[in-house]
Parts: sequence; structure tokens; C-alpha cells
Amino acid sequence: MTARQAALKILTKTETNHGYLNLVYMEVLKANNFSPLDAAFIKELVFGVYRNKLYLDYIIRANASLRLKKIEPTVLNILRLGVYQILFMNKIPDHAAVSEAVSLAKKRSRGRTAGFVNAVLRSVLRSGGADLSPLKKDAVKYFSVKFSYPEELTSFFVNTFGKSRAEALLAAGNETPPLCVRVNILKTTRQELAEKLHRAGIETKETPFTDCGLYLFGASEQARREFSSLFTVQDQSSQLAALSLSPEPGDTVLDLCAAPGGKTTHLAELMENCGQIYASDLYEKRLHAVNEAAKRLGITIIKTKQADAAEPNPALRQIADKVLLDVPCSGLGIIRRKPDIKYKEHITDFDEILSVQQQILNTAKEYVKPGGILVYSTCTINPSENLGRVHAFLKENPNFEMDAMKNPHIAGEMAQRAKAGFIELFPDTDNSDGFFVCRLKKLR
Repeated sequence: MTARQAALKILTKTETNHGYLNLVYMEVLKANNFSPLDAAFIKELVFGVYRNKLYLDYIIRANASLRLKKIEPTVLNILRLGVYQILFMNKIPDHAAVSEAVSLAKKRSRGRTAGFVNAVLRSVLRSGGADLSPLKKDAVKYFSVKFSYPEELTSFFVNTFGKSRAEALLAAGNETPPLCVRVNILKTTRQELAEKLHRAGIETKETPFTDCGLYLFGASEQARREFSSLFTVQDQSSQLAALSLSPEPGDTVLDLCAAPGGKTTHLAELMENCGQIYASDLYEKRLHAVNEAAKRLGITIIKTKQADAAEPNPALRQIADKVLLDVPCSGLGIIRRKPDIKYKEHITDFDEILSVQQQILNTAKEYVKPGGILVYSTCTINPSENLGRVHAFLKENPNFEMDAMKNPHIAGEMAQRAKAGFIELFPDTDNSDGFFVCRLKKLR
């Protein structure tokens, strides 16, 4: 299987099976022995197409003799791959992008399909794409095509943040995020790990908001496996969740939405692998990832159990010094990492997810000891899921209050922002995932 064939398979399988793009990508990679260069090329193709899918379709529509609905799905994906290479990948010669797309089409069928693909891509080369200026009179339609967000979601961004800020957020959501890792402080320090990675030819840069993170540049999958016991792939925004909880050695900690374990293992590292962490998740299968992560990092204090965080468990009443709630959310803060989120049906129908978040908060509050801490976090930038949800909770629960985050591991100007008791991060202004974390103290 060639790299482009793999890319086509990933796109088609993701759409046909309604799968998750990142999981399908990893599945295809594991089934084939691609070189690091080919793996990176495949990732650029499939994630690039998803980041720009509506824009690519607009261009195809302007240059094709058939309506999009009349184009067979696999052929449409071949065209998307071809147009993406022509317009976004300067290192790929135009003739190579066209010929390889035609080759993929020939493997699908003979004659007409290959000729159709060739004609559309040649037209794109001649026209340079498509004119978006007629759309500019309607900001929602224009942004929707330019940044490839469905109109429903684009309208939410514009109505929530205003045109100018919405444009910045939509653009930031289409950027490729840097590889960020959290240092396993049980085994090394940030400086020591940076030096080891440098000797292996991997350049690093320290994260500005936490003192336990590094950005990695030029790290192949093989290199990442070689150093896997020394770090966990985790954006600096997510690192702030465990840091905001500030667990101490000997604490009893609950992580009620734990999988895949990034935050759970961070808690254990901060606790110096001393104490008790009870990690649960709705799906037992996902807890395997938590156990595997703990084993890889040398952590022994995590006990996992399948449980619905929204369902009360009387046995857990007031047993926890600290509780972490990284609740299910709309995921609008991690679109740059998971671009297929943009195309989820009814993505702006928030009522159901808000109800789940409320149920989990009302259940978890009973598990916290008086004087204990509950941290609520999401990976969304939707205000109603963040401060809106917290304010509603505090109104109904006067025995809780926001508590300043004073963990010394929270670095730079973020330390000042954390004193408010909550942190909001945005991809356009913080160069991180969109994230929200709030520290709540139980008074009695």
C-alpha cells in the first residue's frame, strides 16, 4: 500500500464507518510498515483534508462538471487529496499531485473516473482554486467555506465571540498543533530529558505555562517509543488540570472520568507515587489505556474500575481529599488536534452535554471531604460548559467556593491568571488547546 492509498483508505473508512480520524489513522499505520517519512506524509494528507474539507469541496464544485452529491464518495476523496496537495503542499509538484490522483482513480475503475479526476484537477490548476469574494457579504457563509466549519458551528462562533474574534479562533483551529509532552518527574527532570532528547537529535522548547512540559520537534514514532517511560504526550493546557488540583503524597484522590489516563498519571507523579488514586470511566475497555500508561511510567497507586460518574456511589461519600472531574464536553477546544469534531451532527446542541456535566458535578460533590478540593475541567471554549456551568453549580451549592490555584509548577503569567480560581485558554491567544479548569473548595 502506497502512502496515498493509505490516506484514501483512512478518509473513506472514517466517513463510511463514522469513525474517529486519529484512531483510524493509527489503525492503518499499525497494519502497514510505513517509514517515518511516509507516516508523516499520510498524517499531513488526511488531517489537512479534514481541516479544509468544506473549502476543498467548494473548489471541486467550482471546477467539476458534476454536483458533489453525484460524485462517488471515494472519487470525491481522491479529488480532495489532489486539490489539497495542489493548494497546500508546496513541496509536491503539481504534475505529481495530478498523476497520483489519476492513478488512484484508475485503481477504482477504468476510463471515465480517471478522466474526470484529471479534468477537475487540471481545471483547478488553471483557475487557481475558486473565488470566495461573493460569499463575503455573509460572514457566516464566508467563514464556513474559508475555514471549513459547518455553518451551524460557524454561526455559534460568530454569535458567541463576535466576527473578529471568531475569525481568529476558526483560523487557529485549523493550525497544526506542536507535539507537547509532560515530563515523568518520577524518573527524570525537564532539563535532563531535554538533554537526552537533544543527544538523540530531537530539539525541544520549554512550555511557558507549566514547568513539567516540553515541545518536541523532529521526534519520530520510533524515538517517542524509545523515551516513552520518561514522558506522556499531553498539551500544556491539560497539564494544568492536575496541577490545579495540587494532590500531595498520601492523599486519597478520585479521577471520575479518567481514560485514557493522561491526567490520572500526572496526579500520581505529583503525589510521588504515594497515596491512593481511584480512577473510573464509563467504558471498561478505555480503562486498559489507563493501566497501560501507569505501567509504562512506573506508577503503582492507581486502581481502576468501570463506573458511570453521573451515578451516585454511597461508598465514596466524603472519602476523597481531592476529586478531578475532566467531564465529557463538546470538544471545541481541541479542533486543531481532532478536526473531525467540526463535522459532528448537531454539535451545537449543548443541552444534553450540559445535563451530563451537571449530573456528574452533583454526584462528585458528595465524595469530597469538608475542606477538600474538586477540580472541574473541559477541553472546550463554550462559555456555557465552562464558567456558565460552574456559576450554576455554585449558586446551588453555597458550601463550595472558587479557590485560588497556587501550585508552584504553574509557570509564567499563567500563575497570575490562576489566582482567580479558574483558567481559560484559547488556541488563538495562548498557543494551546482550548481548555477550562476551575478549582473549587468544599467549605463544610
